[in-house]
Amino acid sequence: MKENWLFIKTPDHYGNPQIIQLDEDIIDYFDVEKSDEICLVKNENRNEKLSETEHKFINQNRIRFFRKGKIHRVLDDEKSITEDCIFENDYEKLNATETELTETEIQNLKFELNWRGEKIDASFNEILDSPAIQELNKRMNKQGSKILLEKLNETLFLSFYTDIYFEKLIPIKYVDRQKMILYGFPKEPYEINCPIIR
Repeated sequence: MKENWLFIKTPDHYGNPQIIQLDEDIIDYFDVEKSDEICLVKNENRNEKLSETEHKFINQNRIRFFRKGKIHRVLDDEKSITEDCIFENDYEKLNATETELTETEIQNLKFELNWRGEKIDASFNEILDSPAIQELNKRMNKQGSKILLEKLNETLFLSFYTDIYFEKLIPIKYVDRQKMILYGFPKEPYEINCPIIR
C-alpha cells in the first residue's frame, strides 16, 4: 500500500503543502490543493527512485532527504556570491487520527497551541487575528487568518489559511475532550500536546 508523507514546511518555504507517496522504491510527488475539500494533485514532472536519493530515516515516521543546491547572496548593488549547499527536507508519515469524537464535536473544541514559546488560544472556523488586525483586514477586503478542520484519507488536520490562501497542514495524531496531540513540526519535539480549554 502506498504511504503518504507530508512535507514539513519551515518558515522559509512558501506555497501549497506537498505530499509524497512511497511505493516500494518509487517516490511520487503531489501538491495538496483545496476546492470543497483537500485533495492530491500529482506532479507529473517529478518522481524518482528512493534508492537513488540521499536520505535518512530520522525515526520510523520521519524521513530526511539531502539535496544539493546553491544559495545566492546579494551583498550590494554590484556584488553577489553563490555557494554550494545541501538542503535538508523532512517528510512525516501520515497515520490515521485516533479519536472517538465526531468531526463536528472536534470543531467545537477550543485548544491552546504552544510551539516553542508562541502560545495562542485557537478555535476552528474563527478569525485568529487581533481586533486591530481584523479592522485593517476589513478595510482591505481581506478575510484574515483562521484554522479549519480538514481530512485526507483517515488523517485529520489543522489547516491554516491566511485570507483565502491555503498555507499549512498540521496533522492530528490524537484528540479527545482533554487534549489534542499534533505532529509534523520542523524541529524537536516533532509533536506537541495541546490542552483543550473548552
